[in-house]
Amino acid sequence: MEKQENIMKIGIAAPLSLAAVNGGVRTQMLKTAEHLRQSGISVEIIHSDHDHFDFDLVHIFSSSPETIGIAKQVKNKGIPLVVSPVFFANRTANSIRNILKMEKLLSKLGTGIRSEYGIKAEICHLADILLPNTIQEKELVRDAFDIEESRFTVVPNGVESRFAHATPELFEQKYKLKDFVLFVGQAGAARKNVIQLLRIAPKIDREVVIIGDFYSDTYSDECLSLAKKSNNIHLISTLAHTDPLLESAYAACDVFCLPSFFETPGIAAMEAALANAKVVITKYGGTKENFRDMAKYTDPNSDQSLLDGITQALSEQKNDQLKNHIIRNYTWEKVAEKTAEAYRTLLS
Repeated sequence: MEKQENIMKIGIAAPLSLAAVNGGVRTQMLKTAEHLRQSGISVEIIHSDHDHFDFDLVHIFSSSPETIGIAKQVKNKGIPLVVSPVFFANRTANSIRNILKMEKLLSKLGTGIRSEYGIKAEICHLADILLPNTIQEKELVRDAFDIEESRFTVVPNGVESRFAHATPELFEQKYKLKDFVLFVGQAGAARKNVIQLLRIAPKIDREVVIIGDFYSDTYSDECLSLAKKSNNIHLISTLAHTDPLLESAYAACDVFCLPSFFETPGIAAMEAALANAKVVITKYGGTKENFRDMAKYTDPNSDQSLLDGITQALSEQKNDQLKNHIIRNYTWEKVAEKTAEAYRTLLS
């Protein structure tokens, strides 16, 4: 009998909190796992209480306090560790290094103080290879945490090609809206900066649609108060990623907007672009690496910047340039190929 070729066995881990959040990191983890399986790799989703580690390597998505425990377990067992840091900060690399130096000094005095930067740095140092989503993320992690260049391989976020076939009719029929400005995401998360879009909405000569849930906190209360004051804002609860209404919403809008404080680089924006929406997006987090000169970039600290970006986008005709660029470079199939190649390089 011919000997069967060994199948690569991968454990994939992520913060447990992702199960409750329909966000970009969760999509990145699940879609990477799905397409790795389709390529013939054995993938198992694991958590910190996992009772066996029979893997060729473990890949952690997101360096965070929730994943430090499993990172240490993996290294203690001598299993190769891959980390997608999912890291961005408004601080410079130099200022983060200074914070870490101070933290190290305080730890010698027995304070027990530990910053999130310190935890992220430890996880990244434990990794055999790091897979940041963008060059900008790589440079920040490299310089802030003092990690050698050779341990990085940039693997971008991906998008499902199904969004390229989206049509607007389903959304238009249900909500009687079309050619609007759209946001999709965790509306109640301050990082997404939806409040800025809500502030300028009365000055936009289009309907503004927000798809995403708000929370029970002061920030969300302020957002909801602004929404009530404007007659062109429409709030829709989070739609499942597989809901046909989501892709139809992308196709029905004219402009898709992500005014976040940073994106790496914004999966929802890539989905919308595949559905042929024009994109207005934050300039922070490496977005320009994916969207090049085919999107409008805004400053999350300037309402006028966002208003100008949306106004300019609304005045332009749609074209297929960005859609074609994304389908050529950023499908999950291509992301899985790059991820698997990084695995093979590590294990060779």
